[in-house]
Amino acid sequence: MNINFNNKYIEIIFVLIISTLVCLFGIYYFQSLVSLYPVFFIVLGIKQGLIYGITTLALSSLLIGYMVDIYSGVFLLIAFGPLTFFIMQGIKRRKKASEILSISTLVFLVSIVAIYYSTRNITGVSLIAELKDAFNEGLSMQIKMLEEYGLTDFEIFQIKSTLQENFKIFLNIIPSMMIIASFIVSYINYLISSLILGKLGYGVVFIPRFSRFKLPGNIILGISIMILTTILLSNLEILNSHAVIRNLYVLGFLAFFLQGLSVIDYKLIEKNIGPILRFLLIAVTITLSSFIGGIIAIIGVLDVIFDFRKFRKIV
Repeated sequence: MNINFNNKYIEIIFVLIISTLVCLFGIYYFQSLVSLYPVFFIVLGIKQGLIYGITTLALSSLLIGYMVDIYSGVFLLIAFGPLTFFIMQGIKRRKKASEILSISTLVFLVSIVAIYYSTRNITGVSLIAELKDAFNEGLSMQIKMLEEYGLTDFEIFQIKSTLQENFKIFLNIIPSMMIIASFIVSYINYLISSLILGKLGYGVVFIPRFSRFKLPGNIILGISIMILTTILLSNLEILNSHAVIRNLYVLGFLAFFLQGLSVIDYKLIEKNIGPILRFLLIAVTITLSSFIGGIIAIIGVLDVIFDFRKFRKIV
């Protein structure tokens, strides 16, 4: 009994130290690494109990708050505490991967929005306002450079108008970008923690395979209804249809793009392509998405309609 007790607390201390160091490294050197902060807490919570996972995350957040600043510690707890809890709950209760990802994505999105508004209320600084100020400053510098190159006033006006329109579009699609970021963070943490738990012999964990990613069969109808509703509400001057449709387009494109990629991954597995080469091919495809992204998305749409992988026949 004492051995198990000691091992448990040694494991808690190990997770506390490693997760804190990884997060600190991410804060100072590689910000994307911070998104992996919950992984070890999820694994610990599944092995030793949910209360241990959440408590260790809270202690780690306090440590980071002490070493960096109090706001960073609080924001880490707000952002990743609920996400960690719901992923652990989903895995413990053997929920479907789609259900875990849906709930955890929504929870993380709500946490990010809460952080945004609390930051604005505490500091009086708006992220949108800062983005606008940074854009205007960068635009002024670019206009001066263009003037030095000898461009005409009309050419400068055209470039300025294009940049302003692109920035406006960027601001409009921030909601969809936040949803996408929330999904990616949730998926990565769920996937990596599932893989680690699988290696540790926890067979209750369902490891989501990208090759089996599948959108609901009625998603095209759903998106069409949302677009038509948006246009109707816009005609009634209830909302800004351009912003909503742009966000729907971004989310729809990403969804079908992911489905198209999963079809490619599935076909590569059928051809007995190894995981390393398969990963490289998918990575190259993503890198070239600005050129072939539309084709991949069309593959995703066609798979929703024609079910290339024949998943509908699987009971």
